[in-house]
Amino acid sequence: MTMQGLRKVVLVLSAVGLLLVLPLNKTYAVPSFARQTGMSCSECHTVFPELTPEGRAFKLGGYVQSTSSKPEFFVPVAAMVQLSYTGAKGLTNGIAPFDSDPNNATDKTILPQQFSLFYGGKIYDHIGALVQVTYDGSANAIALDNTDIRYANSTTLGGRDLVYGLTLNNNPTVSDVYNTTPAWGFPYASSSVALTPAASTIIDGALGQQVGGIGAYVFWNNLLYMEGAVYRTTLNGITRPLGAGSTPPGMVVHGAAPYWRVALQQQWKEQSISVGTYGIVADIFPGGGSSGPTDRFTDTALDAQYQYISKKHIVSLQTTYIHEKQNWNASYALGNTANPSDSLNTFRTNLNYYYRSNFGDIGGTVGYFSTTGDTDAVLYAPSQYTGSGSGSPNSNGFMLEADYLPWKTAKFSLQYTFYNKFNGARTDYDGSGTNASHNNTLYLVAWLMF
Repeated sequence: MTMQGLRKVVLVLSAVGLLLVLPLNKTYAVPSFARQTGMSCSECHTVFPELTPEGRAFKLGGYVQSTSSKPEFFVPVAAMVQLSYTGAKGLTNGIAPFDSDPNNATDKTILPQQFSLFYGGKIYDHIGALVQVTYDGSANAIALDNTDIRYANSTTLGGRDLVYGLTLNNNPTVSDVYNTTPAWGFPYASSSVALTPAASTIIDGALGQQVGGIGAYVFWNNLLYMEGAVYRTTLNGITRPLGAGSTPPGMVVHGAAPYWRVALQQQWKEQSISVGTYGIVADIFPGGGSSGPTDRFTDTALDAQYQYISKKHIVSLQTTYIHEKQNWNASYALGNTANPSDSLNTFRTNLNYYYRSNFGDIGGTVGYFSTTGDTDAVLYAPSQYTGSGSGSPNSNGFMLEADYLPWKTAKFSLQYTFYNKFNGARTDYDGSGTNASHNNTLYLVAWLMF
């Protein structure tokens, strides 16, 4: 073994050892919330980051619930680290971010994949926040991550409880309290270097940290949740701080992009269920520009969630369907699309089960995902590995994940993704002889909150 190889082995073993030693003290999922509320993480989370009914109520209440009505004299700070390994074709054997070889930009091992610091808790009175700053090990960069700052209060309407509030955030759906929407949906952790399908809707993460917005919400009678918000680009102006550290916006929004959310929920004993809709309309300058004609994206989604939470058993089911209408008012004239308009559909569903044993939580997830849309030979052009030989965006497959949580804030996951279809076909999808199975991915991640 070379000295370089030996150093890599020592680095991996040291990181794993640190991961095992750190959690010996009592810790919580976003521990600053737990210190503030006096509750254990299992009261707000099934298996983090999925929320329980209590967790949803805490978020809707503005992150301010506390064990004391007096001012608290601690800074509500928490941290998260993810260490990961990706097994997929086309990746190198280096360890990011320590491997500085520019030819090894897709290293299999990333230590850390992410390291995040959180401000999580009350700011003052009815104002609280969850602010995340993340170091990305694969990009070797630091940026403001998901951020949600809230004002919340309560009253009555028609003799029923009404929670109302304002949210300032930088990712459409990050303000949501259900684990069906893109910002908080399964998979909760995934490889940052594995190849993924070419097509996705803009509400499915494309606008995260590219926009900042303000919204208002109400939650009535523990039954009806409604939210409305408007977003604008973080390229300049008052929303610029919400994109701090992000790469130059690839999605520059013209004017304001309205976002909506409506959900009905019902809870009884150990079970809860919700159904709802959400969406956004955004006018986007093509190619990251900031002036001239725009393309319009209209995303409309349906979602549902079921949870059963008992002392020993946890079962949950989440599903979402997103339909996107794409009007290429600018891109078609520039020759960047073959059609003046297209549509794209995303469907995801996942079933989770966990058993709370004396040795920790054990369980996992079975998930299915599918993307379908109109054939567009220019938008989805042929390119080895990343393109589509047929001009079709259609992709689908399954994701299997096994999880072990020896304590409530440490999760060790083994995830496998396999594709039935990738960028339009099962075999020779890119026109260069590559099959969908080429992109099947084994992913291991150790995830620690402290």
